[in-house]
Amino acid sequence: MIINRDTTAIVVDSTADLPEHLANDPNISMVPLTVYFGEEAYLDWVELKPEEFYQRLKATPSLPRTSQPSAGAFLERYKALRERFERIYSVHLSSKFSGTCASAEVAQSQVDGVRVVDSELATGGIALFVDRLLDRLDRGTPEEEFEAYIERFRREKIFYFLPTTLDYLYKGGRIGRASHLVGTMLNVKPVLAIEGGVIDVYRKVRGLSQALQVMRDGLVENTVPGKTTYVGYAHALNEPVLAQLRELVESIPDRDIQVRTVSIVGSVIGTYVGPGAVSLSFIQE
Repeated sequence: MIINRDTTAIVVDSTADLPEHLANDPNISMVPLTVYFGEEAYLDWVELKPEEFYQRLKATPSLPRTSQPSAGAFLERYKALRERFERIYSVHLSSKFSGTCASAEVAQSQVDGVRVVDSELATGGIALFVDRLLDRLDRGTPEEEFEAYIERFRREKIFYFLPTTLDYLYKGGRIGRASHLVGTMLNVKPVLAIEGGVIDVYRKVRGLSQALQVMRDGLVENTVPGKTTYVGYAHALNEPVLAQLRELVESIPDRDIQVRTVSIVGSVIGTYVGPGAVSLSFIQE
C-alpha cells in the first residue's frame, strides 16, 4: 500500500500548534483540548487564540486548567475522515503530559484504519513531525517505509525549549521547588529538552545569550555536514528572542538548514511554559 494524499489523513490535537499553512492543509484535521479560566471553558485554537490567552494568563491569579479531548470527539472525527480516506495517522502530545493519546486510542479501537502515534513531543516539535509526514504523503511512500520513518523520527528528533520564567512550570507541577528557586534567584537559564516524552534539563547557563548559544550548539553536536537538517521553531509571542535564535541557527556555516515550521505556542502548552518561551526542534535526514 502506498501512503499518499489520496489515501491518508493526519489528525492532530491542538497542542501541535500548527502554523497556518499546516492548519489549513486538506489532509490535516485538528481535535482541540480545552482550557478553563475558572468555570469558563474554551477550545484551544478554536475559541481561544494565543494573543487573548496570554493577556488573560498574565492577569489571572491562578493557573488555568486544561483537559484532553474525549474519546467521543476523536471517534466522531475518525468516522468522518474514514468516509474519504483509507488510513488515518493520529499524532498527539506526549502521553507523559496528557491523557490525549489515551482518548485517541479508545476511539482507535472502534474504527478500522486508524493508528495513534505518541509523538513524545509538544507544540513545534509535533508541527515539524507532521511536516515531515506530509512530505512523504506528497511524494507517495510505501506503508512499511512510512511506518519506519515514524519510528525514526521519534527516536532521532531533538527538541529544546527555553522558558523566560520558571513560574508556570513550577505552578503546573512540571519542575520542583528547588529548581524554581535556583532559576529565579540566580538568573540561571535552564535549556530544557523533551526526551522519552518527558521534560528534562539539557544544560543550565547564566543569561539569555548563553542559553540560545547552547541550543545552537546542540544542533551542531547532533548533526553532521552534508545532510539536510529540517528545523521547526515555536515561540510564546516572543518574536525578538526567536529572531536571535534563528540568526544563530541559520548562520551555522557547515550545515544545510531547512526551516519548515514556525509555530506560536497555544493556550494549552502556554499554560505550562508561560509567555515568552522559545523552542527549537530538528531532525537530520
